[in-house]
Amino acid sequence: MDLVHAAVEQALARMPGGRWVVACSGGPDSTALVDALAAGGTRALHVVAVDHGLRAAAAQEAAAVVEWARARGLAASAIRVTVDGKSMAAARRARYDALVAEATRVGAAAIAVGHTATDQAETLLDRLVRGAGTRGLSAMAPARRIDGALWLVRPLLAVTRADIEAYVAARGLAVVRDPTNDDRAYRRSRLRHEVLPLLRRERPDVDRALAETCDRLRADADALDAVAADALAGIRDADATLDAAALARLPEALFARVVTVASGLCLGAVHVAALRRLCATQNGTRSLDLPARLVAERRYGRLRFFPRIENRAPDVTPEVAVGHPGIYLLDTMRVEVSPELFESLAPHDGVEPLTLRHPRAGDRAARGKLSDVLVNAKVPRPERARLPVLARGARVMWIPGVRVQ
Repeated sequence: MDLVHAAVEQALARMPGGRWVVACSGGPDSTALVDALAAGGTRALHVVAVDHGLRAAAAQEAAAVVEWARARGLAASAIRVTVDGKSMAAARRARYDALVAEATRVGAAAIAVGHTATDQAETLLDRLVRGAGTRGLSAMAPARRIDGALWLVRPLLAVTRADIEAYVAARGLAVVRDPTNDDRAYRRSRLRHEVLPLLRRERPDVDRALAETCDRLRADADALDAVAADALAGIRDADATLDAAALARLPEALFARVVTVASGLCLGAVHVAALRRLCATQNGTRSLDLPARLVAERRYGRLRFFPRIENRAPDVTPEVAVGHPGIYLLDTMRVEVSPELFESLAPHDGVEPLTLRHPRAGDRAARGKLSDVLVNAKVPRPERARLPVLARGARVMWIPGVRVQ
């Protein structure tokens, strides 16, 4: 009992005052958390039971949590959510969305959840199996901001599940057991029931030891992220392009963090290695397709990231007849054909009419093949297919910002 109370008191002392929303499923961990927080008496509490709708008994269990909390003089509510799919990740997303919405509604400063050191150990093993890096292996933080001034707090993260069971028994608390936690169809359940027991045979306090490992990894990741932020600031221009040569010289740990921040993506080892190769040479222009329809382009020593623009099928390429000066709409682009431009390009008798369209295979300009003209003009490859051009047949007469005559 003392371990649980001490952990809760430390969490309360670290966090600013105000109302806390406490997530409670009726299981041992969250029930112990509500009980210990209520015993502390230093926070206004609002207990929230989330019903995921995945089990027939869930609604009744949520109602029982609300009844128990209100009997103790605590505000409480039950929320039914719709889960997109049946995965644990989908249920977790729906649960946290509901908790944030309820915390906002009641004006809470924090959301408290009942994760323990055993949960932390399971998370570490799960992410290790998936090949996570230092940040991923640091697992769950004891406290972090999730939405403006709203905090997510895990007061029991240094307390093992065995400690929680002892607390529940000593306090005589009635709890429910979610059968999903025993379903070996989930990898996390297999780690919980098959792998961790084997590790405890080698080291009985392995739950707490692995949780402490997460703390050390988190401290390392925080320090590396701070150094990476300084490195990024030193190689990024005002136009958000990066010095590719300077980036390539960074140590691997910093390189991965810098490109992750610059791209806005959580990149895997394969993409990080490909980006490093992209930055290693400086000649010409090279590009690399990344996840989430993002493109990395190294263009004469500068690296930039931008959304990929898909090429349109030839049979649906738009073409707009241009018969007078004015503003024309091509896809979603507004293209102005000034009187001066129209006069210089206007067709004469027997000459093909002027059209506004995108580049096509076989296009030529007065300066040669259009593809060569765009390369010489250093137009990024992914942008070429979406350029607006004025043409007569396959003869390109004008492209905004590109000399073709």
